[in-house]
Amino acid sequence: MDQPQITESSKKNVSEKELQDKYLKSLSEKDRKGYEIAKSHLGMSFQLEKSLGYLEYKKASDTK
Repeated sequence: MDQPQITESSKKNVSEKELQDKYLKSLSEKDRKGYEIAKSHLGMSFQLEKSLGYLEYKKASDTK
């Protein structure tokens, strides 16, 4: 049985997902509540990867 090939795109998606998970775990209780409120109020239009807090976190993690 053939195993699915892992492409650069899928590797990037996995690492992006891991980074998002780390970001969410790093949030304070207050920031976590704000995230949950934004997600519930904005619904499908909310995109974590475009939020300012996440972009700052990602930029900081890229410089490490």
